[in-house]
Amino acid sequence: MVLYLDKNACKSVVCCLFFLLLHLPLISLENDACRLFEDLSVVDYWNKKIKDKLPMTYNHQLQGGYFQMPSARCGDEGEIAAGYSHVYPYRNYNLRCQMFERLEISGNYRIFSGLKDPVLSPLGFGDLSDKGANVKWTVLKPEDSACAFPGFAVGVDDFIGTRRFFSQYLVFTQVFTECNLEISLGYGRKRIHGFFGGFNFMPFRQALLQWLNSLSLSAEFDAINYRSEKKEPHPKGRRQRSSINYGVKYRLFDALDLSCSYIRGERFAFAASIFYNFGTSHGFLPKIDDKLPLKAPVNWEPLGEVRSDELFASELLFAFQEQGLTLLDIYLSNESCNAKRVTLHVLNETYWLEKELRCRLNHLLAALMPSDVDEVIIVIASEGVAIQQYLFRMEYVRLFASQLLSPYELNILTPMTDVEPILASYHLLKRNRPPFNFEILPRTNTLFGSSGGKFKYTLGLNVAINGFIFNDVYYSTLLGCNMFSNIKHSKGYDRLNPSQLIQVRSDIVKYYNQKGLLIDEAYLQKNSNWGSGIFTKVSAGYFEVEYGGIASEALYYPVQSRLAFGASCALLKKRSYKNLWLTNRIGKLQGVTLHHKKFLGSQYFFNLYYDIEELRLNCQFSLGKFLANDFGIKSALTHYFPSGLRMTMWYTWTNGKDKINGRTYHDKGIEFSLPFDIFYTYSERSRWTYGMSAWLRDVGVEANTGLKLYELINQQRQ
Repeated sequence: MVLYLDKNACKSVVCCLFFLLLHLPLISLENDACRLFEDLSVVDYWNKKIKDKLPMTYNHQLQGGYFQMPSARCGDEGEIAAGYSHVYPYRNYNLRCQMFERLEISGNYRIFSGLKDPVLSPLGFGDLSDKGANVKWTVLKPEDSACAFPGFAVGVDDFIGTRRFFSQYLVFTQVFTECNLEISLGYGRKRIHGFFGGFNFMPFRQALLQWLNSLSLSAEFDAINYRSEKKEPHPKGRRQRSSINYGVKYRLFDALDLSCSYIRGERFAFAASIFYNFGTSHGFLPKIDDKLPLKAPVNWEPLGEVRSDELFASELLFAFQEQGLTLLDIYLSNESCNAKRVTLHVLNETYWLEKELRCRLNHLLAALMPSDVDEVIIVIASEGVAIQQYLFRMEYVRLFASQLLSPYELNILTPMTDVEPILASYHLLKRNRPPFNFEILPRTNTLFGSSGGKFKYTLGLNVAINGFIFNDVYYSTLLGCNMFSNIKHSKGYDRLNPSQLIQVRSDIVKYYNQKGLLIDEAYLQKNSNWGSGIFTKVSAGYFEVEYGGIASEALYYPVQSRLAFGASCALLKKRSYKNLWLTNRIGKLQGVTLHHKKFLGSQYFFNLYYDIEELRLNCQFSLGKFLANDFGIKSALTHYFPSGLRMTMWYTWTNGKDKINGRTYHDKGIEFSLPFDIFYTYSERSRWTYGMSAWLRDVGVEANTGLKLYELINQQRQ
């Protein structure tokens, strides 16, 4: 069959084909756009699914759990929480920190409502109280297997102190994310005896009403035999009608946890806690006052008539100051083959992370270094000592400026090295280190030192004045005053367990009781870098509220080394309770009778440090003599976080033979060190440090002797 088309039909066919040719790309683009949105929707769905996590709940002791029982879940690494719970007949003050991804540490201070301490209550100490610490290691998280398998954890409750609430347990927790449900089953011994279990259900987690999303219903089988005098120390807590505890939990603003429950079939209980992840925080306020890395103006004009040495120095001085860095010295020298080298000494008091400092330096050199300069050495200094240096070959820096070399490649080609002596050169700029710095800090002193761990505190303000004299001798003065305190009626010893060692620390309450303007510290310190990774310090003055004297330290800590070691020693005298004099006498109890003897304190240690960067873990071991003439070893683990937060646990074993409740006590405790700039709109390196021993005793005591070399260097290289 043959089809004939007339002239008009042919024109119509041609027009249709032309129209299709014109619109085919549009149709194709429309289909591609549809497929793109479909792909993005799929990616978004799986991202949400991967990140979808059933919220954590915590029990009355601020452990991952339900009401009285624990679960196998734990919070996010770097999280710190504080809370209160009223669980008749106890009032509990709780603290929790997630020191590592799988290690949860919590502490409890329990007040026995209506139960008097037979020894201390008549003396004004209030109701009987007890302190304890708990630890839980999550071997397997439910999220490790995308909740396909249960999580598993082992834990120990109340492992220090009187151990009235001591328990050991293991627990499994299965999370059903799609059902908004978690279920736990565990087994314990001692106070938690036998099998226990619990569940938490969040029926409204996907509801449109967001204020209902965090409401959860919980219940548990309580394995504590409250009727037993061995398991329940408070007589009013021994009534139990049911082993089932149930109630509701609610989370507000993703920072405040509230709980209301009915326990033992007898009483209502409630709890409240607040938490925040200080470890990964970028700060409560954005760093809007930090300058961006320098991109403009760019000036590669060589040194000469157009760009004089003085103009070059002033440009660098202003640019470094804008970036939050203090430029101390500029040296100009000619090396072999007429290569021109510039050496800069820079004081970094702004940036915590070395990579952030390096980023600023890369852009500063790329924008402002003259084209006839072949090498630049930048020496980073802190507290009067050169810490490390960088050698920049300008050919690489100019490739970086032209975007032909990545920042990562530039950092590899300009490694950090040990500081080398400066060869003969022209001193283009010399500035003295800042002679004066002023800061206002919180003054917090806390201790446990009486029956069952009576908690004592002083709160106030410190005014810190520090700087340099003679350009390289660091001085620090710390003035303080107390504003709130409950320590004024405390004595200088534990009335139930008086320490029989010389009072090198247990009488510190007498110093805390001082009134008016106090001088907490006032000392001088000279730090030196001898090259090849060898550092030394000498210091003298009032090192803390209790001691003054002289001290020295030597440290071997080369760049690129994880290992550091050194030695330190000090001769110390006690400060007077009432004035600034140093005294050569110290108290010592014989039974409960106080005597005094001559005292010249000494301490000396061999120190070993190891930094495991992959785990952000710093290990320290100090072997030597402590102030109470006891010998032993102190071990400390410090976990440092991207925000600058540092959490430290320490344990000290010595031959001091200090006895508490008939058992030998070894000093142990925990410390937090938090950068202040988490509350600022700009970066700064100042810190607030808070630490406390498990008990105020005289065993394993080491006095402060000024700035520690390892901490000073390690924090600049972190």
